[in-house]
Amino acid sequence: MTEAQDINIKLFSFGHSFGVPKTVDLLYSVRHFPVPNVDNYQQYDGRHKRIQNELLNLVQYEDIIKTIIEQLMNFIHEHKKNSITLAIGCEQGRHRSVAIIERLADLLGTTYNVEVKHRDLQRTGYDKKKQRERTTNRDRKYNNHDEDN
Repeated sequence: MTEAQDINIKLFSFGHSFGVPKTVDLLYSVRHFPVPNVDNYQQYDGRHKRIQNELLNLVQYEDIIKTIIEQLMNFIHEHKKNSITLAIGCEQGRHRSVAIIERLADLLGTTYNVEVKHRDLQRTGYDKKKQRERTTNRDRKYNNHDEDN
C-alpha cells in the first residue's frame, strides 16, 4: 500500500477558452459557478485574498471542494497510483479555478506532496485575441459542415 506522503498530487487550473488538458486523472469544470463580486476583480486573480474570500465562502464552492476531496480519496484508494493529476477549469483560468486549486493545495498539502500549476493565469490580450480567432474559425467550420449535410 502506498503511504500518503509518497503520493504526488498535481493540481492544475486552466481556462476552457484555451483548451482542456488531455492528460489528467480527474477533471472538473466550474464555468457555471458565480464570478467574483469584487470591484475591479479583473485586476486580481484567484490567488488574491479578496477573490478567495468572496468565492470560497459560497455554498457552491464549499460543496465542490468537499466533493473533489471525496472523489480524490476514492480515486487514490481504487487506483493505487503514486502520481495523480487533478485539473479544474473555468472560462479564462484566472479566478474561479485558481481559487479552488489554491484551497485544495492548502487542504491536501499537509498530507500529500502537492504541486500547483496555473496554466492560463498569465494569458495576455494577444492570447485572448488568438483564442477568439480559433473559436470563430471553429464555429465557421462547424456551421459550414452543418449546411453541407
